Amino acid sequence: MLESEQLLNTPENRPIGSKREEFRKYLENSGVIDALTKVLLELYDEPEKPSDAVNFVKQHFGGVQTMEMDSKYISNLKKRIKDLEFEAGNLKIQLARKKEENKEYEQVFYTEYTMKRNLLMQTPY
Repeated sequence: MLESEQLLNTPENRPIGSKREEFRKYLENSGVIDALTKVLLELYDEPEKPSDAVNFVKQHFGGVQTMEMDSKYISNLKKRIKDLEFEAGNLKIQLARKKEENKEYEQVFYTEYTMKRNLLMQTPY
Protein backbone atom coordinates (compact mmCIF):
# COMPACT_ATOMS: atom_id res chain seq x y z
CA MET A 1 0.00 0.00 0.00
CA LEU A 2 1.34 3.37 -0.95
CA GLU A 3 1.84 6.08 1.64
CA SER A 4 -0.85 8.22 0.01
CA GLU A 5 -3.33 5.31 0.21
CA GLN A 6 -2.51 4.87 3.89
CA LEU A 7 -3.17 8.57 4.51
CA LEU A 8 -6.52 8.35 2.75
CA ASN A 9 -7.51 5.32 4.83
CA THR A 10 -7.22 7.11 8.21
CA PRO A 11 -10.47 7.62 10.19
CA GLU A 12 -10.37 11.36 9.53
CA ASN A 13 -10.27 10.87 5.77
CA ARG A 14 -12.88 8.12 5.41
CA PRO A 15 -16.14 9.08 3.76
CA ILE A 16 -18.87 10.17 6.18
CA GLY A 17 -21.02 7.16 5.28
CA SER A 18 -18.37 4.70 6.42
CA LYS A 19 -17.82 6.68 9.65
CA ARG A 20 -21.51 6.47 10.35
CA GLU A 21 -21.55 2.75 9.56
CA GLU A 22 -18.59 2.19 11.88
CA PHE A 23 -20.32 4.11 14.67
CA ARG A 24 -23.59 2.24 14.08
CA LYS A 25 -21.74 -1.08 14.40
CA TYR A 26 -20.09 0.15 17.60
CA LEU A 27 -23.48 1.08 19.08
CA GLU A 28 -24.99 -2.20 17.98
CA ASN A 29 -22.12 -4.32 19.34
CA SER A 30 -22.12 -2.49 22.68
CA GLY A 31 -25.88 -3.05 23.15
CA VAL A 32 -26.85 0.61 23.01
CA ILE A 33 -29.24 0.20 20.09
CA ASP A 34 -31.04 -2.71 21.79
CA ALA A 35 -31.34 -0.78 25.06
CA LEU A 36 -32.65 2.33 23.30
CA THR A 37 -35.08 0.27 21.26
CA LYS A 38 -36.39 -1.41 24.41
CA VAL A 39 -36.97 1.94 26.16
CA LEU A 40 -38.60 3.46 23.09
CA LEU A 41 -40.91 0.45 22.80
CA GLU A 42 -41.87 0.87 26.47
CA LEU A 43 -42.70 4.50 25.71
CA TYR A 44 -44.68 3.45 22.64
CA ASP A 45 -46.66 0.89 24.68
CA GLU A 46 -47.53 3.41 27.41
CA PRO A 47 -51.33 3.91 27.34
CA GLU A 48 -50.97 7.49 28.57
CA LYS A 49 -47.94 9.14 27.04
CA PRO A 50 -45.88 11.10 29.60
CA SER A 51 -45.67 14.84 29.12
CA ASP A 52 -41.86 14.65 29.36
CA ALA A 53 -40.68 11.88 27.05
CA VAL A 54 -37.00 12.66 27.69
CA ASN A 55 -37.49 12.18 31.43
CA PHE A 56 -39.32 8.89 30.74
CA VAL A 57 -36.36 7.66 28.68
CA LYS A 58 -33.91 8.78 31.40
CA GLN A 59 -35.88 6.95 34.08
CA HIS A 60 -36.24 3.74 32.07
CA PHE A 61 -32.79 3.68 30.48
CA GLY A 62 -30.01 2.04 32.39
CA GLY A 63 -31.47 -1.32 33.30
CA VAL A 64 -30.13 -3.05 36.38
CA GLN A 65 -28.06 -0.13 37.63
CA THR A 66 -31.10 2.14 37.61
CA MET A 67 -33.20 -0.56 39.26
CA GLU A 68 -30.56 -0.97 41.99
CA MET A 69 -30.47 2.78 42.50
CA ASP A 70 -34.27 2.88 42.61
CA SER A 71 -34.26 0.01 45.10
CA LYS A 72 -31.85 1.87 47.40
CA TYR A 73 -33.83 5.07 47.00
CA ILE A 74 -37.09 3.29 47.84
CA SER A 75 -35.46 1.59 50.82
CA ASN A 76 -34.26 4.97 52.10
CA LEU A 77 -37.73 6.44 51.59
CA LYS A 78 -39.34 3.58 53.53
CA LYS A 79 -36.92 4.15 56.41
CA ARG A 80 -37.66 7.88 56.31
CA ILE A 81 -41.41 7.15 56.40
CA LYS A 82 -40.97 4.94 59.50
CA ASP A 83 -38.89 7.63 61.19
CA LEU A 84 -41.48 10.28 60.40
CA GLU A 85 -44.34 8.06 61.60
CA PHE A 86 -42.49 7.51 64.87
CA GLU A 87 -41.88 11.25 65.21
CA ALA A 88 -45.54 11.96 64.41
CA GLY A 89 -46.60 9.51 67.13
CA ASN A 90 -44.37 11.27 69.65
CA LEU A 91 -45.75 14.65 68.62
CA LYS A 92 -49.32 13.40 69.03
CA ILE A 93 -48.48 12.25 72.56
CA GLN A 94 -46.91 15.63 73.35
CA LEU A 95 -49.95 17.42 71.93
CA ALA A 96 -52.31 15.35 74.07
CA ARG A 97 -50.24 16.19 77.17
CA LYS A 98 -50.26 19.90 76.30
CA LYS A 99 -54.03 19.82 75.79
CA GLU A 100 -54.42 18.22 79.21
CA GLU A 101 -52.15 20.85 80.77
CA ASN A 102 -54.15 23.56 79.01
CA LYS A 103 -57.39 22.18 80.49
CA GLU A 104 -55.85 22.31 83.96
CA TYR A 105 -54.71 25.92 83.44
CA GLU A 106 -58.14 26.86 82.14
CA GLN A 107 -59.76 25.37 85.25
CA VAL A 108 -57.35 27.22 87.56
CA PHE A 109 -57.84 30.46 85.65
CA TYR A 110 -61.63 30.11 85.68
CA THR A 111 -61.62 29.33 89.40
CA GLU A 112 -59.42 32.34 90.17
CA TYR A 113 -61.46 34.57 87.87
CA THR A 114 -64.70 33.47 89.49
CA MET A 115 -63.32 34.06 92.97
CA LYS A 116 -62.06 37.56 92.12
CA ARG A 117 -65.32 38.45 90.42
CA ASN A 118 -67.29 37.32 93.45
CA LEU A 119 -65.03 39.37 95.71
CA LEU A 120 -65.47 42.45 93.56
CA MET A 121 -69.22 42.03 93.56
CA GLN A 122 -69.26 41.79 97.33
CA THR A 123 -67.10 44.88 97.85
CA PRO A 124 -69.14 48.11 98.17
CA TYR A 125 -68.06 51.09 96.13
